Amino acid sequence: MSKTIKIVDLFAGPGGLAEGFSSITKNNKRRYSIGLSIEKDESAHKTLLLRSFCRQFARNSLPKQYYDAISLNSIDEREVKIEELFRTYPKQYKVASEEALKFELGKDSEEILDSKIKSIVENDDEWVLIGGPPCQAYSMAGRSRVGGISSEDHRVYLYKEYLKVIAKHSPSVFVMENVKGLLSAKVEGASVFDMILEDLSAPYKIIKGTGVNNYRIYSLVKENVKEPKDYTINSEDYGVPQKRHRVILLGVREDIKVKPTVLKKHSPSINIEDVISDLPKIRSGLNRSFYRYEINQKGKSVRKYKKVKDSEVNWRTLMNSNLNELVKLNGFNGDDNFELNNSNYGTGGEYLEYLNQERKEIAHQSWYIDKQLKGVLNHKSRSHLTEDLKRYMFSTMFTDRYKKFPRMRDFKEYGNKLLPDHSSAESGNFADRFRVQKKGVPATTITSHISKDGHYFIHYDKTQVRSLTVREAARIQTFPDNYLFRGSRTMQYHQVGNAVPPYLAYQIGKIVLKILDV
Repeated sequence: MSKTIKIVDLFAGPGGLAEGFSSITKNNKRRYSIGLSIEKDESAHKTLLLRSFCRQFARNSLPKQYYDAISLNSIDEREVKIEELFRTYPKQYKVASEEALKFELGKDSEEILDSKIKSIVENDDEWVLIGGPPCQAYSMAGRSRVGGISSEDHRVYLYKEYLKVIAKHSPSVFVMENVKGLLSAKVEGASVFDMILEDLSAPYKIIKGTGVNNYRIYSLVKENVKEPKDYTINSEDYGVPQKRHRVILLGVREDIKVKPTVLKKHSPSINIEDVISDLPKIRSGLNRSFYRYEINQKGKSVRKYKKVKDSEVNWRTLMNSNLNELVKLNGFNGDDNFELNNSNYGTGGEYLEYLNQERKEIAHQSWYIDKQLKGVLNHKSRSHLTEDLKRYMFSTMFTDRYKKFPRMRDFKEYGNKLLPDHSSAESGNFADRFRVQKKGVPATTITSHISKDGHYFIHYDKTQVRSLTVREAARIQTFPDNYLFRGSRTMQYHQVGNAVPPYLAYQIGKIVLKILDV
């Protein structure tokens, strides 16, 4: 009989790694048991708690009350129903509340954490540590904003909280994820990546008074590592519909003599429309419109906006006006025109029924689709400035014609009125400020920046004129459709952008099983 392997998940976010590992089953029994998931963010923790609750039921056997709770459009009403759900199943909720821990590593009590981990592993010699220490300090974008990495930035050393757990509790295997920028990050001239590799190989040397276990560090994509980039996983090569490139380290305790295999590439790659084209079409919302400049008390010219009523009629009127204007620009012609009059899409919702729409097959059909779920979760569009919606429409038309999204120079070439009214618009620093997710290829990386404005994540369908919804981003990240993201919509986007793709984690989990199933 196959043993169930326990997992501790640090810096868990909304639970992408845990979802992948826990989805591996044999004879309908999960091969991994998530003993502890730790996350400091309140919204992500609520998402973790609900998903842990779901794992207490047999796979594909969630109670009807779960679907009743999540199939509501009001976030507040939904939260009330979820609390009722927890009270209806107190046993399952108790296990989930003990697993999903709201805790800040490096700040909250180490004694509490150590005690919890000890109670979970119970001297079990075979268990797995997973997680990804916060990566903002290592990201290229973060470093460019602050001019490099400061030795005073505590985030640089948060991996040592991960290291402490390895040193004190000696997992059989660990899986640690971080951004590609980690490979080139330096602090006071020293390579952060080299420092991390050395520390992870012999954690007891750093954390004094702990065990004596060394670890061998492996790449999941290269059998013979020759340079740091060999630890980078290009997710689009492994069935994930996005160009997400991340460093993932696999550590194996030195007493375990099994050499791990590497991930098998998927061919062909899965494109963005392969996983989101079946979702109900929705339009962008209307927010505000610029109407004049005013001089403020400091003598500076500032833009003033007025509220625009969001309605189907107003949206179609505005979009048709934009379309008529855009097709007359140099570079477009009548062939670029398209029909908007019969859209009647609506702006979606926290829950949106499919109604009579015919469900089409998508890639990874069995991975995403829950037949008990009669609609779509977290599928509501943003409201945008009317000026930005014109830029979105231009961007999708340009991408459709030239098979590449426009740069700022293209906006200027087609007419200065399209350029954003920012001092940096022509600086070259934000040349790809409006990025369309192109059909026929995997999406660009879904990052936490998607929570800001959506300009980098414009839907390829020029009739919808909007940025991606949370659910579309979640599909691109390979979260199953019944995975509910809790909190405000901004926080939902943030959770999705920070997560590890569960389908990638699923494949990694299978490699780990081969190490431990001996």
